[in-house]
Amino acid sequence: MKNGEKMKQKKLLTFLLTISLILGITVQPVSAQNLDALSDYSIKLAIYPNHLEAGIFEHDVGYFFVLSKQGVPITSSYDVPVSLSSDDSSIASVPNKIILKANEEFVSFPITTGEKSGQTTITATLNGKTTFQKIEVGTDQTYLPDDLILELHFPTNEMHVNSEMPFSVFLKTFDGNPVRVPDDIPIKFEYEKSLASPNSDILTIKKGDYYAWGTISTFEKTGNTFLRAIYDEVGLDVAKSIKISSTLPTALQLTVYPKMIPAEIDRKLDIFVTVVDSEGNPTKTPHDIPLNFFSSEQYPIGEKLAKVVTSEKPVIKKGEFGFLLQEKFSLQNLLANDILIGVTAEGYGTATDVFRTVGESIEIEENTKKSINNVYDFGFNTKNYGKAVSVYGLEKIPSNATAFFTYQLSLIEDDEDDDGIRPDGTEIEIHSECADSSSELNNDALNSEITHNTELEPEDMLLYSIDCLEDEELYPAQTGESLYSDGYVQKINVISSDDEIGKIMDGGNIQSSYSYGTTQIITGQKTGPLTISTSVNGVGTGSFSTQVINSLEQKEVRIFSPTGDDTLIFDRDGYFDVFLVALDGSERPKVMKDNGKYLITPTNGLMEISRGETFTFAQLRSDTFDVSEQETSVTLTVEPIGENIDSDLEGEKTFVTWPTSKLQVFFPVDKINAEHQENIGIIQLVDLQGNPVIPKFDVKSKITSSHDSVLQVIDDAVIPAGISYTTFPIKTTGSIGAAEIHVSAKGVNGTSYLINTASSQTQLLISSGGLATEVKVDEPIEFRLFVDDENAQAVPNASLKIVTEDNVVISPDVLRTSSDGSAIVSLTAFEGPSISFDIVATAEGYAEGQDSFTVNVDAPQQAFDAIDLELPEWIIYIVIAGILMVGAVVFMFLKKSKTNLEEEWEEEDEL
Repeated sequence: MKNGEKMKQKKLLTFLLTISLILGITVQPVSAQNLDALSDYSIKLAIYPNHLEAGIFEHDVGYFFVLSKQGVPITSSYDVPVSLSSDDSSIASVPNKIILKANEEFVSFPITTGEKSGQTTITATLNGKTTFQKIEVGTDQTYLPDDLILELHFPTNEMHVNSEMPFSVFLKTFDGNPVRVPDDIPIKFEYEKSLASPNSDILTIKKGDYYAWGTISTFEKTGNTFLRAIYDEVGLDVAKSIKISSTLPTALQLTVYPKMIPAEIDRKLDIFVTVVDSEGNPTKTPHDIPLNFFSSEQYPIGEKLAKVVTSEKPVIKKGEFGFLLQEKFSLQNLLANDILIGVTAEGYGTATDVFRTVGESIEIEENTKKSINNVYDFGFNTKNYGKAVSVYGLEKIPSNATAFFTYQLSLIEDDEDDDGIRPDGTEIEIHSECADSSSELNNDALNSEITHNTELEPEDMLLYSIDCLEDEELYPAQTGESLYSDGYVQKINVISSDDEIGKIMDGGNIQSSYSYGTTQIITGQKTGPLTISTSVNGVGTGSFSTQVINSLEQKEVRIFSPTGDDTLIFDRDGYFDVFLVALDGSERPKVMKDNGKYLITPTNGLMEISRGETFTFAQLRSDTFDVSEQETSVTLTVEPIGENIDSDLEGEKTFVTWPTSKLQVFFPVDKINAEHQENIGIIQLVDLQGNPVIPKFDVKSKITSSHDSVLQVIDDAVIPAGISYTTFPIKTTGSIGAAEIHVSAKGVNGTSYLINTASSQTQLLISSGGLATEVKVDEPIEFRLFVDDENAQAVPNASLKIVTEDNVVISPDVLRTSSDGSAIVSLTAFEGPSISFDIVATAEGYAEGQDSFTVNVDAPQQAFDAIDLELPEWIIYIVIAGILMVGAVVFMFLKKSKTNLEEEWEEEDEL
């Protein structure tokens, strides 16, 4: 045989040995044991599942094994009687005696449960050896986790008077797992009786359920109330507050426009009084509200307002949200800040607003003062100013209502020339009360002990002229001619950003010698943002944005899960409970005026909130929920269905999904005997707390093995309806190793279990003698291998197989131990820095032994440094190439010598 062919066979043998190590070495069957002659064994009683449902039933869940000292099941050579007993037969009873038949690995026996729930211990006895296991039947009423939290759950913490909304109570653990209660759990409630009340003072979470739900109803009063839930038995309680508000008017709101007007005769003001609800939102009054006005300036304003009240009897009429008073006042002697105007109404309190007057009148067309005599007109020259149009109004107005906006002409103050000098160098006369008190114009004022006007805070300064303003502030400017928003000569243009939300009814006008006008609009049913813009020819454009609201309009359909804000609990068939709650703009449950239908996807369930209701409840189902051992989530989308629907009501909510049950997998023994092919496993359906769940329909499982080369699953198991568990067959291949068994089923959480196979035979152990921790390259050494059993007894005639890497040769690589359990081998290392080899030992009647060895190699340094040698780098490359060629020649020589040596070994074997 040629050397090359021999080396090929050697490599093939090495490959096959490596594969056998990976897949596991098949062990030889062992015969049954004589238990009378075998003292070193134990017995095991296994009951799986060990938590059974209550009720009279015979459960085939008991198993009895005889184990070797390695904990592996073994068989007996003859029938063996085993005694059984139960500490409490009223909970679970067992046969008095069972027989472990010859050559069978285990014997199974039934456990009969009764109506009584509780725990008991089953005991088994064989030849003076005793084993026992506790089991639980049913669920004791006190069986609840120690880390319990009582939750009180609302869809919202806001409510309207005379409305209703759902709420729920449930138990969960500290880590957020919902708890399925083992028995009826009564939850009591405490609350503020004057504001709201639940539909019942006690809610019961029924046995087997996760939650209970009820409703809370508010009365006619507004305010803050609370609901407190109490579970007395374990001392748990929780409380939450609810804010109750109303869209009925509760207060007045007053606005005065414009905020600045000249201190002259017959100056008109817009005084707009509105009603607001408890949230401060504008609303409409269900009845007339008479108004009384007053002012901080009795003359000339207060007296005029009193006459208006007497003569006109101002009132906010039923169905409206405000009243506009437009009145002229003679203000020629009133230059002041924070002039207050107020209004009162019985039952609605008081509201006030302020405005201020300015001393100097300026016409916007000529940009000069009006030639009108008053005490504040000093005849000073005016400057050139920027012009602006400003629009004022309420930030919120109700739908289907009449509202008013004020627009005003203004000049823009520029402080760059307030020193009295124009940019072109010419002089400007500044009003003395507006000029800097340190300038030459105000030396007299500087020497005076009286505080100068300019030394005051800007908001406290009297506005004698525009120069008293801060930079970029606005000053009212009067028009010299009447400006109209309609007619042939239209110089004012007022537009609405959305006529469906608010339509212009009267654009108004600015009369000659006045600075402002008033626009009247009517809002529609549609709500949303609205911008009123006004442009005046020759002046500019201004706008004001408001929000048209309907406090009772539906703004949201909220998906409410009774088991938490972001938690959905569904059963194994994909069913889950959910509420839909209609909410208004303030997130309060909204009473529906008409039926509302909504599609929930991906469940494709249709839910309807009936007229006069605020919510609806349904149990939906989806096949799309994926269940895994990791946390999963699902996004539910709600869409309104029908004619003229509001697309803004469409919304979505993401929930963490929680199945209500999970699968458990059991094996009667910790180690499966690799020599016995037929074995069993058990699966059980339980809730999240481990209590048995009895399915209404068959539950088909999927069972897989991570290593079919070690353990093989024959068939998937089906848990039949009416019982929580079943068994499944599992087959060994004869290989020793481990495999993870994974079980899963639709609609439940799966689980995995790592199970090992082992041999009942005595394990072989491998050790070495004379093997140094470091060897030299190409220097053969001899050392001894020893094979012993677990009792340190030498094992003669044991077969040894050695698997090496390419950098080492060990000869012989297949050999047997001598009578003292040892064998001598030779090792030659070719290169470092270390070598490794594996050894497999087998012997008849023993379980194989495997071990790995690593030895360091003292190899010469084979690297050069061009810098240290101070040689050109190309010379180093030539040297390295030469060394490689020499190494190749040496290697071929050694290879040939090694082949000749192997031929000599083979010839000796043949002899």
